[in-house]
Amino acid sequence: MPKRQTSPSLFRILLLCVAIALVLYRYLHRANPNPQITCGGHCGTERWQIKTVSDPQSRKIDWSPRSNSIAELVAIQPPKVLDDSRSDAETRVYSVEAVLMGWKAEMGTHGDRDYHLVLGDPADPGRTLIAEVPSGDCAGACSSSHVQQFLQARQELANRLSAPQAHFRRLNPAWLVRVQGVGFFDIYHNQIGVAENCIELHPVLHIEFLRELGPETVLPRKIEPPAEHRCGRLEKSYSSEEE
Repeated sequence: MPKRQTSPSLFRILLLCVAIALVLYRYLHRANPNPQITCGGHCGTERWQIKTVSDPQSRKIDWSPRSNSIAELVAIQPPKVLDDSRSDAETRVYSVEAVLMGWKAEMGTHGDRDYHLVLGDPADPGRTLIAEVPSGDCAGACSSSHVQQFLQARQELANRLSAPQAHFRRLNPAWLVRVQGVGFFDIYHNQIGVAENCIELHPVLHIEFLRELGPETVLPRKIEPPAEHRCGRLEKSYSSEEE
């Protein structure tokens, strides 16, 4: 019995349906490039989804931590313009051993509820960078697939240290810690502990307290922004309300 052949007209109809489906998919993907946020309150604005790894490009991140020193991270060339796309350095998770010199909770009118940590290079504590731990109460952070890591990191800080305050507080004694976090470039706005290229570990995914540092460890008397910086500028479509 001869095989029944597919009608040419039916084949053309199938091809047309596939083409229409592809066009609709591309249209919907472009019309709504960001995932819908269904939890949490407004906390931050500028590059907020990148800060909370809730952006579409977070799928590019290599989640295997790379061991680096703070000096190596500060030496990375930052993007000239900061927008809603990730630079190469922002698609990696870094692991650094550092001196936790102090911290605060970003509260107040323009605060984004992050825990703001200042990390110093053990070889040169005057060379610092910022690490930030988002709050699970914030939009973006609460919908991130890594929200449990944010919460665990905040809990570890709370277990080891007294409650953070809205103003920066130096730790005495300071701690040697190991911190894992996604690379992130911020803008320069005179932040406490900012690196000269404005790189941060943001968000922090894990923090491990190694040991308290004794009086033999010489730390800078003041934590000041660098005399000169080479940070990128923010795309005009963003506001600069939050830290």
